[in-house]
Amino acid sequence: MSVGAAAPDLRRPAAHAGASRGRALLAEPAVLAVVGLTLLAAVLRFYRLGHQGFWFDEANTALLVHFSPGKMLGLIPQTESTPPLYYCVAWIWARVFGYGETGLRSLSAVCGVLLVPVVYAAGARLISRRAGVIAAALAACSPLLIWYSQEARSYSMLALLTGVSLLTFAYARASPTPRVLVAWVVASALALATHYYAVLAVGPEAVWLLWTFRSRRSVQVAVGVVGLCGLGLIPLAISQHGTGRGNWISHAPFGRRLGQIVPQFAGGFDGPAHGVFEPVAVGIVVLSLVLLFWRAAGSERRGAFVAGGLALGGFVLSLLLVAVGFDDLLTRNMLAIWAACALLVAGGLAVPRPLGLGVGAAVVLCVMGVVTAVGVAFDRSYERPDWRVVARALGTHAPPGGRAILVQHYRDLLPLSLYEPRLQFWRGSSAARVREFDVVSFTSPASAGFCWWGSACNLWPS
Repeated sequence: MSVGAAAPDLRRPAAHAGASRGRALLAEPAVLAVVGLTLLAAVLRFYRLGHQGFWFDEANTALLVHFSPGKMLGLIPQTESTPPLYYCVAWIWARVFGYGETGLRSLSAVCGVLLVPVVYAAGARLISRRAGVIAAALAACSPLLIWYSQEARSYSMLALLTGVSLLTFAYARASPTPRVLVAWVVASALALATHYYAVLAVGPEAVWLLWTFRSRRSVQVAVGVVGLCGLGLIPLAISQHGTGRGNWISHAPFGRRLGQIVPQFAGGFDGPAHGVFEPVAVGIVVLSLVLLFWRAAGSERRGAFVAGGLALGGFVLSLLLVAVGFDDLLTRNMLAIWAACALLVAGGLAVPRPLGLGVGAAVVLCVMGVVTAVGVAFDRSYERPDWRVVARALGTHAPPGGRAILVQHYRDLLPLSLYEPRLQFWRGSSAARVREFDVVSFTSPASAGFCWWGSACNLWPS
């Protein structure tokens, strides 16, 4: 009886201790800040999530997830240029949350929200909690990340999984225990299975771990497993590259694409006051690097340099891919190193002196990001073309006698066929009698430079 009576008393202090630790954790200012930033990220990503119709790239995703798993996997090598993991997750997701714009895009939105605490944890581990909070704020308010969190494509998942890979790398760098290495292997393998450009994040991390712990058998095995996962994707990558679906990227001027990366990482795509916000955002990035060299403490500077070294390694690797003929260099693919770049910038903005300069600059960057994201959400000239409006104007039922629809500059049924499922492609090789002839033309808003990201500026002027 004494043993039975004592057991609950022995367990109670442990339970109380766990609850106390949880309350203490929630009372920490950094944790409270990250909780608030995560909620802000959710609002910015889910607000008006479905008010834009699917654009062309998203239409491919929406079409694929309607097929059976086997047929979808068979079509991916012919229709897509990325590995299959995102589509497999989206296939399940659509059956739970729906095939519409809100349901399908919500997967990317969730990934975008989860990236905020992941970036904080990576920053806190590599640099400091202050830097982690600033990096989380940059992630929450980034107009670039918000854009891809509202797109039914793999880029938001790529940013999340490479962020998790960076987080597990930060732990492995300090203590490469088997459990930590397994976590890094899983995160890295999933990232590679989501997008080939995840190698820009995973590759430098693997080299760093191998060099630092070159005598550790467990590290060698972990890197080897990740390498095998990457090698297993090479046949699919070569097959997809051979279809030429991504050739439009290499046909665009390389210098223009290269010059877009830093401004778009810092300030996103075109939006209200873009001509003012972009140079200010780039200036803040430069300021962060100056503060990092000038004022950061030794350990914090080293941690930020680790993140910067990984980002630089990924960038160099992207140039090597271009040199060997795989030229897919584009800002959205470089999202694989966004988290590392954010930690580098946050490391500089987190310096305590000059008093408030770094934090003030971070606040300005975040405010500009929110203003840009909200402005885009209310201005159709910056949004994706809304094919639902076109379908509504055409009507869902053809008039008696049939009709022909001519869509300017489009050679595909998508994305209009998502909203007009009875459409058939007419190649003009045979005559057909119709009672109605509809023409869909575009008026493209002005855009600064090379526009490729799905905004209305993608449309040809008419």
